[in-house]
Amino acid sequence: MLPRGIHAWAQSDRLSLAIGFYDNGLHFFRPQTQNLSSIDGVTGVEFPLIPYLAALGAKLTGRDSLVLWYRGLTASTAWLSYYFLFRLVFERTQHFVAALLPGVFLATSPVFAYYAGNFVPDPVGAALTLVASYYLLRYALRQQFRDLGWAIGWFTLASLIKTSAAIYLIAAMSSVVLWTYLQPSVLRLRQKLGFIALCLVSLAVVIGYALYNRYLNELYDSTSFLAQAMPIESEQEYEMVMTRINDVWIKEYFTKAHYFILQASALICLLRLPRIVRTDWLWAIQLFLAAVGGWAFFKLMGRQFADHDYYVLAPYWPGLTLLVALATVQAANWQAASFRWRQFLRLAHHAVFGSALLALLVLALPRYRARMSDSYPPFSNDDTYRWMEGGAAAMNAAEVPATATLLVLGEVAPNLSLVYFDRRGLVWRPDINRMPSAELLDKMADAGLDHLVMRREEFQTLSQAHPDLLPAFTEIVSNSRFVLLKRNDAPGHW
Repeated sequence: MLPRGIHAWAQSDRLSLAIGFYDNGLHFFRPQTQNLSSIDGVTGVEFPLIPYLAALGAKLTGRDSLVLWYRGLTASTAWLSYYFLFRLVFERTQHFVAALLPGVFLATSPVFAYYAGNFVPDPVGAALTLVASYYLLRYALRQQFRDLGWAIGWFTLASLIKTSAAIYLIAAMSSVVLWTYLQPSVLRLRQKLGFIALCLVSLAVVIGYALYNRYLNELYDSTSFLAQAMPIESEQEYEMVMTRINDVWIKEYFTKAHYFILQASALICLLRLPRIVRTDWLWAIQLFLAAVGGWAFFKLMGRQFADHDYYVLAPYWPGLTLLVALATVQAANWQAASFRWRQFLRLAHHAVFGSALLALLVLALPRYRARMSDSYPPFSNDDTYRWMEGGAAAMNAAEVPATATLLVLGEVAPNLSLVYFDRRGLVWRPDINRMPSAELLDKMADAGLDHLVMRREEFQTLSQAHPDLLPAFTEIVSNSRFVLLKRNDAPGHW
C-alpha cells in the first residue's frame, strides 16, 4: 500500500528515496527523490539506511515489492525494540507478564503503531534507541565493556537515522562520564581510552554526516527535507502549539490506559527513588538527561509539534517507555516481609500487570483500526491521494514511458503524486485564474517536463480560464479522477 492517511506527504518523501535508489543505481551517498526541484532530484537527508535496504531487497524480489520491503523493515525494527524491552525487564524480575508491559505500552501507542510499519524514520530511531538503552543498562548490571560498545553503536545508528534520537546518545555518554567520575574504578585506564575513542568516533560520524547533508543541499540546491531550527518565537505561537497538541494530538499520542500507566509509573519511581538511586542510578540519570534533552529539542523545534504528530517519537517515546520499564521492575521486585503476604503479592502482580496489558490492548486496537482506515476525520478530510490512485497503472496502459516527466498541477506535496504516478517531475500550485497561459508552457519547457496531470476539477478550471492552452497538448488519459496531457512540442523518450 502506497502512502496514505495522516502525513502521507512525509511518508511519500521517504518512499521516494527508496524509489530513487532502486531506479538510479543504489548510490547510497547520493540520495534522490522523484521531485526534480533540486538538481536531478538529489537531496541531503538523514541517514537513508531503511530506504536503501528496501531498494536492495526489491532488487532481489522485483520493483513491485519495494513498498513491502520498506514497511517490513520499519516494522522489524519496532519488533526488535519490543524484544529488547522484554529482556530488559525479564532479566531483572523473571516475571513474564510484567516483562510484556513496556513493549505492549509502546506497541499500542496509536501514533507509534501507525508509523511503525510506515515510511517515516522516527519510529526506527525510537526503536533503535531502546535497543541501545538495553545494552547501556546491561552494562550497568554486568560491567562488561562490550555492552557499552554495543550501546554506543546502536545509539549512533539511531542518531544517524533520526537526528532527534541523538538526545539519548549524548545522555548515554554523559551518564557514563559522570559514573566514571564518581566511581573511577568502574573503568580501567584502557577501557576509559576505548570509551573516549568510541564517543569521538560516534560524534564524528553523526556530525560529519550532518555536514555532508548540508553539502548535498547546497551543491544540488535542495530544500526537500527540513534542515533548520523551527523554534517557537512568541507567546501567542506557544499557545497555538499547545492548543493544537491538546485539541488534536493528545488522543493520538496515547490512550487513557497509557496516561494512567505513565502517572502510576512516575509515582512508583518517586516512591522508590532512594532504592533506584542505590541500584539503578544509571537508568535514572539517563532518563533525567533525556528529559533535559527533550526540553531543549522542544525549544529548538517547537513549531513543528503543532502539525506533526510523529515528531514526538524519537525524542520522547523511548524515555517514556523506559520510565514504564523502570517502574515495572520496581513493582515486580517489591517483596512483602511475611510468606503469606508474599504469596498474595505474587498473585496481585499477575492481576495488576495482566489488567494493564488487557486495558492497553482493548483501548488501542479500535483506535489503530480507525486510524488505518480510509475515513478518519478530521484528518481524512484533507486527504489528497484518492484522485491519484491507479495513476501509474493508467499511464502504463496508455504506454507512457517510465522515463516521462510530469508537471502535477494543483498539488503541494513534493513527492506524493509523483509516487502514485511512478514518474519523476514537479508539483505546482499556481492561481490558475491569474496565471498567464505562457507561464505554464514556459515552466514545463524550462524544466524539460513533457506531461501535465491534474485532478479533473483542476482541468475544468484550467479549460475555462485558459482555453488557448488546450491546442498545445494532446489528451492521453481522461477519467473521472484525473486528466493526463502530453505537451505537443515535448522531446521524445528513449
